[in-house]
Amino acid sequence: MAERKTSDERRDEIVRATLRLVATKGFAGVTLRDVAAEVGVVHGLIRHYFASRDDLVAAAFDDAVTRELASDRAQLEGLEPLAALAGWLSATPEHHYRVWIDAWSEAPRTPALATALDRHHRDCERILIDLIERVVDAGIATSADPAADARMLTAVADGVAVQHHAMDIIGVDEADTIVLGAAEQRLGLAPGSLARAHPAPARGHWAAV
Repeated sequence: MAERKTSDERRDEIVRATLRLVATKGFAGVTLRDVAAEVGVVHGLIRHYFASRDDLVAAAFDDAVTRELASDRAQLEGLEPLAALAGWLSATPEHHYRVWIDAWSEAPRTPALATALDRHHRDCERILIDLIERVVDAGIATSADPAADARMLTAVADGVAVQHHAMDIIGVDEADTIVLGAAEQRLGLAPGSLARAHPAPARGHWAAV
């Protein structure tokens, strides 16, 4: 006889099933019945853990981003300041940004998702602030206001990501040229220094679900 799952294990199973469905159907396309079928349980059990579909998709997004950012932080801590900044700002894999883009689209209709999205957007800005402060402390860059610089560079990176991943207007090389170039200009870095420091992304590698 199979061992009975604990409440935490069952909740985690439901969240991970939701993430798998979101990856293929988007946030708007996922229903509680879809999740129940994916997990292999009755529909009513899902409501035992999540009061509504909106609460469930918000929890799934929150779980994915929390695990992703923990992985990102660990990877960034092992890099030199300039390499860490370049890794954070360089173009991320498509599956990473498509989830974020879909969350941006669905958030106006799903308050719980909007709350999670806002919280993690601020988490990302705080990571970038820390990275900017690291390069400033290393004497590589200058910044009178790391928080303002982080907001500006996040806006550039997100806008470029939409054009790259959602619209296919620009390719990955051009995306990196735009974002890294904007960071170099904003922070007084030598042109091309970020691309030379670390051409591969150091973020956005979603944990397996």
